Amino acid sequence: MNKVFDIIKGSPIKLILIALGFVGISHFLQKPFPNIFMGLRLLAFILLVYGVIRLINRK
Repeated sequence: MNKVFDIIKGSPIKLILIALGFVGISHFLQKPFPNIFMGLRLLAFILLVYGVIRLINRK
């Protein structure tokens, strides 16, 4: 669990890349598993927004 928090507290570029990875994975799950597809897209959106906000606020 600490590793997950370390990734979230890490660099915002990592968060953006992880979000893009989730988008790529969810693209292949769109037809067979629509619920998982929507969940991954929501998670990717949240990570992307959080990463962009942290990138903008970084000094």
